[in-house]
Amino acid sequence: MAAHRPAAAVALVAAVMAAAATAQTAPVGTTRWSPDGYVEYIIGNAPIVVSAGHGGELAPASIPDRSYGTLVQDVRTLELAREFGDQLATRFRLRPHVVLFHLSRRKVDVNRDIVEGAQGNALAVAAYNAFHQALADARTATLAQWGHGFYLDLHGHGHPEAWIELGYSLSATQLALSDSTLAQPTYVNQSSIRSAGSLGIAPFASLLRGGNSLGAWLQSGGYNSVPSPVNPSPNGGNYFSGGFNVDTYGSSNGTPVDGVQIEAPITVRNTVLVRRPFLDRTGGWLETFFQTYRGGNPALGGRVTIAATDRVASESGGRGEFVLTRTGDLASTRLVPLAWRGTAIAGVDFVTPPTSAWFGPGIAEVRIPVQALDDLAAEGDETVQCVLAAGNDVGVPNAAEVVLHDDDLVTPLALHHDFESIQGGVATDASGNNRPATLLPASGGPLPVPGRFGQGLRTDGIDDRARIADFAYGANGEFSLAFWFRTADTTSTGSRYLVSHGGTAASNRLGIWFEQATGTLRTALLYANDLSDVDVLDVTRDLRDGLWHHYALVAHTDDLVRVWIDGQPETAAMLLGDTLNPVGDFVLGARSDLGANTFANATIDDLRLWTRPLSAIEVALLQAPLGAEAMVYAGTGEDVQLATGVGGTPTAGPRHDVKRAAAGTTLLATFRSPGGTFDGGIGLLAGDVFATGAPFALPQLPWLHMAAPVVIAGPVVLGPAGGSWSISVPPGLGGTSLMLQPTAIHSAVQNGVFALGDGHEIRL
Repeated sequence: MAAHRPAAAVALVAAVMAAAATAQTAPVGTTRWSPDGYVEYIIGNAPIVVSAGHGGELAPASIPDRSYGTLVQDVRTLELAREFGDQLATRFRLRPHVVLFHLSRRKVDVNRDIVEGAQGNALAVAAYNAFHQALADARTATLAQWGHGFYLDLHGHGHPEAWIELGYSLSATQLALSDSTLAQPTYVNQSSIRSAGSLGIAPFASLLRGGNSLGAWLQSGGYNSVPSPVNPSPNGGNYFSGGFNVDTYGSSNGTPVDGVQIEAPITVRNTVLVRRPFLDRTGGWLETFFQTYRGGNPALGGRVTIAATDRVASESGGRGEFVLTRTGDLASTRLVPLAWRGTAIAGVDFVTPPTSAWFGPGIAEVRIPVQALDDLAAEGDETVQCVLAAGNDVGVPNAAEVVLHDDDLVTPLALHHDFESIQGGVATDASGNNRPATLLPASGGPLPVPGRFGQGLRTDGIDDRARIADFAYGANGEFSLAFWFRTADTTSTGSRYLVSHGGTAASNRLGIWFEQATGTLRTALLYANDLSDVDVLDVTRDLRDGLWHHYALVAHTDDLVRVWIDGQPETAAMLLGDTLNPVGDFVLGARSDLGANTFANATIDDLRLWTRPLSAIEVALLQAPLGAEAMVYAGTGEDVQLATGVGGTPTAGPRHDVKRAAAGTTLLATFRSPGGTFDGGIGLLAGDVFATGAPFALPQLPWLHMAAPVVIAGPVVLGPAGGSWSISVPPGLGGTSLMLQPTAIHSAVQNGVFALGDGHEIRL
C-alpha cells in the first residue's frame, strides 16, 4: 500500500511535472522568449545549464531603477554565456541549456531574492519570475533526461586581484578552514556541489580546491583562481562566494545538479579572443567532472545530426536536400520526429515533407529532398528549416536550412552597390530602386579598385566618402545589411566609419565603425524607442588585418539582432526596437556628420540592404566564395540559355540552380537563343567536372565557370530548337559535380566573339 503523500508534496510533484512538460515543448536549440522579451532560454539536452543575469543592456522607462542594491552591469557576460553554450555544444555534441537576462541590472537583479531584485514593480517582478522559471525548467529537463547535471552562473568582477572567483556557497571564512573540517557534513551540505561531494568518490576538499577541482584545472591553464591548490582560500582578498542563483539551483537543496558561480575579471571576458581559451578550459574540466563523479562522459555516445547538402532549391527545378546521419550502435532502428519551420509553407511553396525519418538496422544515413513548387507570385526567397524534434541522442547540429529561390522576383533588395558601374563620380544602384551613390569630394574622391568580386570602392581615410540620399527602411524596423570590407589601417586615431545613417547621438541611427584605439568593430543600432547602447553589438576581435571580411547585420524587432562576420554569428543583442527611420544621407566611408577622424581607410564591396531579416543560410550564402558553395553561375547576360533536367523536362533555372543526378538517372540539357538574337549562329555546350563543394581554379573570364572546359555537344546552328544533349549517369561518381554552360558564337555578341549563358551545376 502506498504511503500517504502530504498535499504540499503532491503540489510539488505536480509543479515539477508541469515544468518538465513546459521545458520540452520545443526542440533542442530553439529559443523560448519570455512574453516581455527580456528572458532568452535556449533549450538544450546536455546535462549542463548556463546562465548570465547581470549582462543585460535594456533599460525601459516603464520599469523604474532599483532604489537600493548593486546596480553595476557585468560587461560582456551575455557574450561569455552565449559563446560558452556554443563551445559546449561543439565539445559534447549536445546543446546545453542557456538562460540569458537582457534587462539592465539597474532595473532587475535576478541574483537576489525577489524583494531586493524586483523591488515591488509589477513589470520587474514578471521579468524576474520569467528568468527563474526558465532556470527551473532547464534544471527539471536536465534531471528528467540525465538524473543529474551541472549549473554554471557566469558573472564579472572588478576586484584588483583579477583572479577567477569560484563560488560554491561557502564563505571566505569557511574556505580558510582545514580540509578535514570542510569535509564535515555541515559544510558539504551547505555547498552548491553537495551532491558530487557526498558521493565519497574523492575527498570533498579535492573537488572543492584540490586536484579534482575546477580551480586546479584553471590554475594549470594559466588562470589564477580561488579556491584552488594555489589559493585554497581568498586569504583576505576580495571574493564572491556565490549568490542567490547558485544557492537555489546548485545541489545544496538536495538535487543532484551541482553548481558554481564563476566571477571572471574583464581580462577573460572582454574580447572573443580571450573568452574562447578560458571557456575551452572550463569545458575541459566539465568532461573530467562527469567522468569522475557521474560515471561517464556525455561527450561520448551515438548522435543523430542533420545537415543541408544542397542548400539552395529553386522554383525552376533545382532541389535542396537534407541528410540525417547517426553514429554509434546502428543495429537498432530509430524513428526521428521532424519539425518543419521557416518562411516557406509546406504544400504551397514546397512539396509536403515527412514528419519523421526512419533509420533501419545498419542504416547510418537518411536523405530528405526539398522540392520547390513553382508559382507566379513574386514572394522573394524563402526558407525551409528541418529540426530534429526529439530524442536524447539528438546531436549538434540538430537543425539545417534550405533556401527556396523565387524565380519570379530576381532582386528583392532595397539597395545594392556592387561598384561595377561608376560614371561621372556616381555609382549605379544595382537594386533597380534608383539609389545611386555620389562619390565625394568631387575631385579626388573614392577610387574603383579590385574588389572582393570584380570592382570595389576604396576610401582614403582623409575626406573620401560615398553619399546615398535618404531612404526608408520599412514599416516594422526589420532589415538586413551586408557588405564586404578590407582594411589594414591600425595606426590612425578616432572612430573610422564604414557605414553611417542618421544622427550621431540620437535614436533612429545606424553606424558601423572601427574604434582605432582597440580595433573593436562597433555597431550602433538605435531604434525610435532608443532602448539600445552602442556597445551591445561589438565585434571584439581585430579585423584590420588586410584581408577581405564579410559583415552582415540582421535586425528583428521581436528577436535577437545579430552581427555575422564571414558567415558566422559573432555577437547578438536583444534591442526591442519598434521602427527605424534615420534622417539624412546614408554614407559609406565616413560618419554622417563628417566629423574629424571618422573617415575610413578601407575598401568596400557588394553592399546590399533588404527590408526583411535574412536567415542564417542566406547570410552564409552571401559569404560563401564562388565555387565553395557554387551558388551563382552568371553568364554574360546575353540571349543564350541552358535548360537542364534529371529524369524529366529540362528547366532553365535561376543563376544558382543546382540539381542532383543519382546513378542510373537520365540527365537532359538543351541550349538555345530563346529571344532569337543569335539565330543562325553557332551553339556549343561545354562541360567540366570538379569535386562537389570544393573551390576550383577559375580562368581569367569571370563568367566562364570552368577550369578546363570541354565541348560535349554541338556545334549546332542556333534556332528555336537549339541543341540538346543527354546521358545516363554512370555509377561511382559520388562526390563530383558536372558544370554545364552554353556558348553562342555570332557577330552580334557584345564582345565580338562569343556569349555565355548561365551555368548549371549537376551534383552526381
